[in-house]
Amino acid sequence: MISLARFHATLLYPLFALVFATNTYAEKAERPNFIVIVADDMGWSDIGAFGSEIRTPTLDSLAEQGVTMTNFYVAPTCSPTRSMLMTGVDSHLAGLGTMEGVQAENQTHSDAYSGQLRDDVVTVAEALKASGYATLMSGKWHLAKDASQYPSNRGFDRSFTLIEGGASHFSDAAPLYRTEKATYLEDGVVTVLPDDFYSSKAYTDKMLGYLNSLNSETPFFAYVAYTAPHDPLQVPDPWLDKYSGVYEQGPESLRAQRAQALLDRGLIPEGTELWVPPTFPKFLPAYVKPWSMMDDVARKSASRPMEIYAAMVEYMDDQIHRLIDELERTGHLENTYIIFLSDNGANGATPLSYPGNTREWFLNEYKQGVEDQGRRGSHTYMGRDWASVSASPFKLYKGAIAEGGIRAPLIVTGPLVEKNKISKQVSHITDLTATLYALAGINTSSNILFKDKIRPEGQSLFENWKDISNEKSRTFATELFGHRSVVSDRWKATNMRPPLGSGKWELYDLSEDPSEVNNLAEVYPDKLTELVAYYDNYKKRVGVILPDPPISVSLGDLFTTECNWYCQIIVSVVDFTIDLWVSLFVSDE
Repeated sequence: MISLARFHATLLYPLFALVFATNTYAEKAERPNFIVIVADDMGWSDIGAFGSEIRTPTLDSLAEQGVTMTNFYVAPTCSPTRSMLMTGVDSHLAGLGTMEGVQAENQTHSDAYSGQLRDDVVTVAEALKASGYATLMSGKWHLAKDASQYPSNRGFDRSFTLIEGGASHFSDAAPLYRTEKATYLEDGVVTVLPDDFYSSKAYTDKMLGYLNSLNSETPFFAYVAYTAPHDPLQVPDPWLDKYSGVYEQGPESLRAQRAQALLDRGLIPEGTELWVPPTFPKFLPAYVKPWSMMDDVARKSASRPMEIYAAMVEYMDDQIHRLIDELERTGHLENTYIIFLSDNGANGATPLSYPGNTREWFLNEYKQGVEDQGRRGSHTYMGRDWASVSASPFKLYKGAIAEGGIRAPLIVTGPLVEKNKISKQVSHITDLTATLYALAGINTSSNILFKDKIRPEGQSLFENWKDISNEKSRTFATELFGHRSVVSDRWKATNMRPPLGSGKWELYDLSEDPSEVNNLAEVYPDKLTELVAYYDNYKKRVGVILPDPPISVSLGDLFTTECNWYCQIIVSVVDFTIDLWVSLFVSDE
């Protein structure tokens, strides 16, 4: 139910636009349009312009026509990133200090960990709408438990959305979590998917329809939040074999190949040392046989998930091309900022890591044959080894505050943006919101919408986009699942709980070591002390509550095959050992 206050605010949007806009109506017609495109769980090195073998001609063309930011940071997972993009404030202040369903017992009382947007923040859609923009959305929302926080109630004129964090990409809408169902809404009303539904195409179709219905003089903000290439990895049948045989060289070889391509393009520094993904001993159930020891049949099976993942990325790129074609056809392209990013790193987890999922449910619910992978009724996932390829050359992947989890690709084109340039400006997802406000002429310090609300905290990137040599110092902190980090220009301090890390503060010089393999905590203790002090102030400001009991990954969640009684004993022993390690040796300081 919509609150009376929000209902009244909705009625007052046109009045706000007239009274508080910074430009006249005639001038506002010339204000820029914005299309923000978000990929879901796409790794940093998956774009062709970064040297990937995946064909992304549309994104490559955007890179040639604009600026690619190589030091752009997001949260380790979906909804915290999206909350910051939508509000311009830290994810805790927006209500997404953690994802819904992953709150620890001591976090459930806190607004910072509510798992949905808070009422004391303003969304970018609300602010732009009040300033005369048409606000449009298609794709994944993942920011609401209650109807009051649906896109239709948070500033979007038109919206076609998946409310939850993911689902089947086809019309069966099979949920990610055993305990929930997928909810698709159009303008806040539950909608039934057509039989030929496929997510990336459907989201694009809807956005094209919304754009075509606009008055040509109305500036617009279009938010396209694809669910590709989030698992389940699925593509339409004609795309299933687009990458057949491409990945039979194996993940280790391809990871090195991508790193060399990144080096050749000047995207990583000379001497970058590749992070080596951990391997498991044979006696553990999560053991994966080395590629060199697999026969051809095993390699073909093991490479199949990456083939489908690559096809999903290319299919999404093809849909983005449709959006750009429409902008060009209607004469809007020249005055439109197109911003493309991923919400976090590639996903190395299995579906068993999702809340409520069990091994028995997963094996019974989905088709398990190799021939079924990528099709309706299957739940193909990437796995750790291929996720490390997508993250190349970085450490770890989605869910971690290591670079593989929080450094994301960002490409921008638009009026006055430099062409074919690489920006090394350190930047944060909240900076995008600040940039949109600056370009739209919205002053959040004086705009009435922001009265008694938490104000955006990012820095505009526009001056850097106009001239990449114009760089500013940037420092920000992150906390998710008890993992903590501070990025300050070239320096990064991290504290990751076991089993992802040691539970102690570490220090890295990202200008020389973006893979975070050389801990400099003992070499530069004063710098580490400085960054930890910054984090201490941050946690007080945003209301960080470290999870108690700690949120940890079970060994049993790292594989989806059958687990007999002996396997279960091993899993229990390993999990107990990790929990004991955390309780005895890991400090929250």
